[in-house]
Amino acid sequence: MNRKLLLSLAIGLSALPTASLAQSSPQSDSAVLEEIVVTAERREASLQTVPVPVTAITAETLEKRQITEAKDLARYAPSLKMLNNITSPTNLSPSLRGSLQQDASQIVAESPFGIYVDDVYIARLNGNNVTLADIERVEVLRGPQGTLYGRNTLTGAIKFISRTPGQDSWMNASVSAGNFEQQRVSVSTGGPLSENGWAGSFSAQYNNLDGQFFNKHPTVAAKTGLERNWAARGKLHYDGIENLDIVASVSFSDAKNDSGQLIAATTPKVASNKQFTSNDLVPTYGTYIVNTPNKVHGGQYITNVPSGATQQTIASLNIGYKLGGATLRSITGYVKTKDAFSTDFSGAGNISGSSRPDVDQYSEELQIVGKALDDKLDYLAGLYFFNEEGTQPSGWDSYYPGFFPETPISNTFVTAETDSFSVFAQGGYQLSDALKATAGVRYTKDKKKFDLLYKGLFPGLTPALATVKLANDYTQTTPRFGIDYTLPTSGSIDSMMIYASTAKGFKSGGYSAIAIFGIADNRAPYKPETNWTTEVGVKTDMLGNRLRINANYYYEKADELALNAQVITNGLAGFPVENAGKATIQGLEFEITAVPADGLTLTLSGTALTDAKFTELNPTSAPANALKNYGVNAVPPQLPDFSYNAGFDYGYDVSIGRISFGADWFYTDDYITSATNEFKVSGYGQGNAFVGLSFSKNWSARFAVKNFTDENDLVTGSRGFLGGFIPLRPRSYLLTVDYKLD
Repeated sequence: MNRKLLLSLAIGLSALPTASLAQSSPQSDSAVLEEIVVTAERREASLQTVPVPVTAITAETLEKRQITEAKDLARYAPSLKMLNNITSPTNLSPSLRGSLQQDASQIVAESPFGIYVDDVYIARLNGNNVTLADIERVEVLRGPQGTLYGRNTLTGAIKFISRTPGQDSWMNASVSAGNFEQQRVSVSTGGPLSENGWAGSFSAQYNNLDGQFFNKHPTVAAKTGLERNWAARGKLHYDGIENLDIVASVSFSDAKNDSGQLIAATTPKVASNKQFTSNDLVPTYGTYIVNTPNKVHGGQYITNVPSGATQQTIASLNIGYKLGGATLRSITGYVKTKDAFSTDFSGAGNISGSSRPDVDQYSEELQIVGKALDDKLDYLAGLYFFNEEGTQPSGWDSYYPGFFPETPISNTFVTAETDSFSVFAQGGYQLSDALKATAGVRYTKDKKKFDLLYKGLFPGLTPALATVKLANDYTQTTPRFGIDYTLPTSGSIDSMMIYASTAKGFKSGGYSAIAIFGIADNRAPYKPETNWTTEVGVKTDMLGNRLRINANYYYEKADELALNAQVITNGLAGFPVENAGKATIQGLEFEITAVPADGLTLTLSGTALTDAKFTELNPTSAPANALKNYGVNAVPPQLPDFSYNAGFDYGYDVSIGRISFGADWFYTDDYITSATNEFKVSGYGQGNAFVGLSFSKNWSARFAVKNFTDENDLVTGSRGFLGGFIPLRPRSYLLTVDYKLD
């Protein structure tokens, strides 16, 4: 379909931020959209009454849209990108509204948006490709969220909310099998444990995938691309004392894989000093073929062939006590993350790197939430404390025959610590029955320490021994102001709210931790990134709750935009995080859901009219040198002019049960991948589909296909020093049998 036609369609349907992908229950008697309750403002409220752009995805929709891991969210949440990091399939490089973090494997990496599991902030991006087991709902908040959420919510937050046990019992189980040795088994059960307020739940999941890639090297000659993981979560809920509510949760995940499978590719028709596109890339061996030799490496922890493992423990204690018209709450969290990867970054055995991060994180949040002044004022205030300590040894080898013949380059050892303290408050006052004003503010102070020990292993090329020792404090005050107005219902309008807000976002400063040929890029920290974002939006239900149109337009002024860069100094590659300068970013985000008939749901979500440009550049930064290095004027990365996801699902009753089927198509326009502006991904699409049968009250079966057109676009990577690329996953299919007893 013509791109201009698609853009016109998106704008026409969405000229009106945040609808859910929810649909009416397939067993309902009338075709209406269900109400979705979210906690975007740290209290329960209907999605359509929250003046914040939120994508709320229910458990039912997670299943229908085949959202099985965190990276799948990028197909449905406007402005969000979650690309596989080049080190490991468990690490994602996140981007939202033009702010991004591409060194997701480093223990000093700071995400541009907060990631939360049951209200506990997850600082590490190692293992952030969360496997979605026993998830009740996912909420993707867009825009600065500092007055309500803990750290680094520069451009938004993602909340994973697992099911909390109560007085209702349930037991769900599923078994799946498919191509590429796919095997999945999951179970979830919960309910009351006693008559005096105790309830509990347990869930577990096992996944296996292998053979999407092939290693053609004669010393290996085998399928590769293993991804095997299991995860379990236990929760206890106690509400046996009046006004007291306690939820304790512990989860553990363990993932093993063949690390990142990077495809060797060249641009034979595009010179090295010119920008290239994904259409210019020619895979050296084939789109899903690598040529990694099985050799003994010299750098620390580098394995013979790529391998990886990630373990993560998340424990939380959430205590709430109602006191008059307010609730006092304590949220205590602990996160332990151990990661290990050894990767061939070239797909041809030329460059190998390894790392073993080990990080412990503690957090404590105290809040008071309530209403006052005859319920005209709702308020939230609190304190937040966060501590994180970690170590990360890394090693690098190079194997360029005739240049670097089987030679270790360097080893490093990084130690990092962060202490963060903040105080925050937000209040909303009902000026009239229809008009509400909101104001909030957060003060944050971060204290950071960074030590790097560098040991060169290539005499004459790398320094024998070097150290970096840094300590920095960062403080920031981030306010928010908003107003919303609820229009009276009339005619075809069932509900409509319009809103406007302006808020300041903040992401802490930090350090460059990758040191291969020396420490020149590691000696100075980068500054905090901030933005002022103004947006206007509308949320409306129409036509007897059959049509939901939520949309917003945002305008962001970013300062000290922090970007990962690859630079060449004296012929040697470096990988600093740079403050590129100032930028303006704006665009339309939309989500539309319609139920035109019983059993039929249509969805359309995406972005349009996106415009991003640098207004001021640091003259030494990678974007400032894009014209000289690649012949192009730099633009902020990972911001396509438009993208969309269009889908449907339909269900109807038959004599043996209920048949359902559906499909969706995601498309993104072209976009720059990184700060250098060297690589532009050409626009591409990807489709998914399913068909299912519920053949009794408790049993159902579903056949699902991902990437049904078998697109094989290369969507991230580098042709430079590292030189490998990551493709879209090939077409896969999965047959699942479910048992549900609610």
